[in-house]
Formats: sequence, structure tokens, C-alpha cells
Amino acid sequence: MDFERQARFLAWAVTFVLALLLFALTVELFAMLRGRMDPHYLALRLPVIFYLWAIWLVRRLIVEIGRGRGHSRMLAPTLQQTGIALFLGGIAAVFVAPWIARVIRGHGPVAYYDVAAITVGVIGLALVVVAYLLGQASEMREELDEIV
Repeated sequence: MDFERQARFLAWAVTFVLALLLFALTVELFAMLRGRMDPHYLALRLPVIFYLWAIWLVRRLIVEIGRGRGHSRMLAPTLQQTGIALFLGGIAAVFVAPWIARVIRGHGPVAYYDVAAITVGVIGLALVVVAYLLGQASEMREELDEIV
């Protein structure tokens, strides 16, 4: 299978996952609005917003790479935004969502020890650093191309 076709398949698969997650979040929102779901459960879904943002960014990047523009100026900023989204999702999962749920319910933890969310947040920070290095390398390459 050629690279362009693989990228189209991956973009489709990521779009499918994104659509499923959006659908599930929408169902939960409507259930809460109809009074069939406790609002604190929706507060616990706050990290999903950041993770959806990260998935959308990855999808966009896959599409661009499939079009042969993966080494463009878009790569570093998109990876940086993805890293920020993952980091914020991890922070939201560990600290913000439990705190909001606590405010809604009147009791509960101030933070939630979630190893997966912490790992995702740390990987997000690592992506920010990698994106910075890629941006620097891209700038250096452009300078060298101008010289040659």
C-alpha cells in the first residue's frame, strides 16, 4: 500500500474515532439536560474536550502528510498545539474535572490520581519540546538552503 493511501486510511480512521467520541459526548450532554444524568459526571468529561482537540490536530497533520506537505512549516506548530492539548487534557483530568465535580456535589476529591492522564500530560509536554526542536531545525534548514 502506498503512503498516500495509508495516510487517507489513517485520516479516515481518526475521523471515525473523533466522530464516535463526539457522538458519545453529545448523548451524555442530552442525557444530562433531560435530567437523566448527574451533572458532575459531565464535569468529569472536561478532559475530553482537550483530547478531541488533540485528535483533530493529529488528523489534520495526517492529511497534510498524505498530501506531501508533512515537512512544511505546519509540522512543528501542529505538534506543539497537540502537545499543549494533551497536557491540558491531563491537567483537566487530574485536577480541574475532579475539583468542578467536587463543587457540584459538595464532596469528593480535589485531585484524581490517574496514571494514564498523568502520562498523557507528560507526553504532551515532551511533544512541545520536540516541536520546538523541529521548528529550530526547520529554520536552520531554510537558512542553509538560502546559502546554497
